[in-house]
Amino acid sequence: MSDDLHPLEEITTLYLVRHGHTKATELGLLYSDVKIEITPKGEKQAQAAAQYVAASKPQKIICGQSVRVIQSCRPLEQETGLTAEVVDGFEEWQVGEWEGRTYLDIKKNDDEQYHSWCADPIKNAPPGGESIKQLSHRIAESVKALISSPSYCGKSIAMVTHSGIIRSVLVYALGMPVQNFWRLSIPTGSVTRIDFSQNFATVHFMAVSPTIRD
Repeated sequence: MSDDLHPLEEITTLYLVRHGHTKATELGLLYSDVKIEITPKGEKQAQAAAQYVAASKPQKIICGQSVRVIQSCRPLEQETGLTAEVVDGFEEWQVGEWEGRTYLDIKKNDDEQYHSWCADPIKNAPPGGESIKQLSHRIAESVKALISSPSYCGKSIAMVTHSGIIRSVLVYALGMPVQNFWRLSIPTGSVTRIDFSQNFATVHFMAVSPTIRD
């Protein structure tokens, strides 16, 4: 009876690693730019995250195409002996014309635009960008495709990615309203673990920041 109630399913484990610290993050800039690099602090964060995740012996490493993500992958590749596979569908939130600006700058210089966005920061998109609702839908579809793929289903995977992506994966995994997106804090260099089956998800831990060794 218990086998009928709880059939065995393939479990795909995702270790979601946010890329290391960047100067743009420190300055509070909104950015989608794939060319932004991590700082020396970011390199230390990436190394600490790599050692932490490598201890769990992931079978695959995947990442997107941005420079900061690829740089943050290198310590993990060295720790595990694996080569990162670049995948599509997990690009960061596209901020359009707000690229390289702070919320304060937008509020001061484009007050009407800023308040229009603030009226519903989930459904409204920055000019030329995408809304959080669109981002979350895009990432949910990418997660479904990933855990259904013969290449990744049933594997333990380290994914080096962006904060917006990790927030969106958590929203999907927990089945919670996308309005909670902005309530999730995902620091640079942090690690989140989620197990997925085709019908369920379990969040084991979120936003753990491994110790940086001097």
